[in-house]
Amino acid sequence: MSTIDSTNSTNEIFAWKQKVLDELSKQHITEEFYNEIEDLSISLDEGLTHSYQSTSVLTQGISNDWKICAENEVLDEIESNKKLLEVLMNGSDTLIITPLKNDLNWDELFKDIEFNYITTFIQITNQKLLDSLEKWYSNQPNFFISLEFSSNENTDEILGMITTTKIPIKLKINGFALQQCGANSQQELAYVVNQLHEVILLLENRKNICFQFNIGVGSNFMIEIAKFRALKGQVQTILQQYDIPRNSFEVIGEIGWTNKSLKDPTTNQLRQTTEALSAIIGGVDYLQVHPYDTRSVKGDSTFTQRMALNISSILKEESYLKLVKDAYRGSFYIEHLTDKIGDGAWEIFKKLESCHEKNSPKKIELIVSMVNKTVKIRTENFEKKAIKLIGLNVFKNSNPENNEWIIEPTFIGMETFRYEKLESK
Repeated sequence: MSTIDSTNSTNEIFAWKQKVLDELSKQHITEEFYNEIEDLSISLDEGLTHSYQSTSVLTQGISNDWKICAENEVLDEIESNKKLLEVLMNGSDTLIITPLKNDLNWDELFKDIEFNYITTFIQITNQKLLDSLEKWYSNQPNFFISLEFSSNENTDEILGMITTTKIPIKLKINGFALQQCGANSQQELAYVVNQLHEVILLLENRKNICFQFNIGVGSNFMIEIAKFRALKGQVQTILQQYDIPRNSFEVIGEIGWTNKSLKDPTTNQLRQTTEALSAIIGGVDYLQVHPYDTRSVKGDSTFTQRMALNISSILKEESYLKLVKDAYRGSFYIEHLTDKIGDGAWEIFKKLESCHEKNSPKKIELIVSMVNKTVKIRTENFEKKAIKLIGLNVFKNSNPENNEWIIEPTFIGMETFRYEKLESK
């Protein structure tokens, strides 16, 4: 059997790399890229020769299939039931229920809904609401409660609910909320990994828990792919340290409203589609494309909800993305970018860990300070048009829609960030 000449192989790689750099030089393209918002410096010279693990954390499954989420905030059970049946008919296979009161009529809410064919998450915020649900619950399949650990949450009450409930639990770690305040990819990733570590310490050797990471999807296609890949690697590292099964978590990619427009709504479909594509290639387990007008004064409509669901359906059933697992595995650039984001996030994670006390004022202050710096950079780049967003700061709609953003609750003291709000100031 002939042996491979490693010297010749090295020479071929060098020649290939040099050819790429020469072609870029002729086109006056720099070998160094710096993304100010993401605080990422990428060298083509490093990227083209980057070594990576031969086994990706994303290639353990067979397919790349994901579930299509639709969320409903429940105040009127009959009205919500109509909406739930509607989204199920329009392609959703996962319901996320957010009750806005404690005394729900669960029979009315779930009338004619077949739990055998869908996944259902009920977001529980207090013991009274859980007690109400448990009286109704009778081992419905694929039915879970979602308990959120966040920096202002009553952890003692949540630990009590974990101990006593008979309903399967998903512990929600909410990076999406931080991303919607303007955090970059490294900050969001560091925050959720830190929250995971704090939750594990609070659980004290409970190892039969499933974690659910809600992660925001930004507009930078390559960076978002790399962020989801880095997230899975870092979460598995943490779980392994505490002898928790490496598959004890799932990722929900959420497409929010940071770069969406109420004044020029026709631009939103393209942005939502490219963001969905990056989340899917990054390997999410669930995808939630929020209608662009959910957080508006008028609220979302049947049409905008249907359009949001259609994105996932088309990418799954017509583009066949569900068949390709970790499509960018082996790309020098993506592998390098995954490691860069992971390394940067890990450094921030270590700073958060140095605060020791769980969710201490010092830790919250550090998170808020980092995100506020990123928001300032986003704002400056938007105002000087270093960031160009059609319908927002360039090529504005000459006949803008009459709609406005609502005032939203703060997250750890921070307001949500919307580029379109900058234009109205």
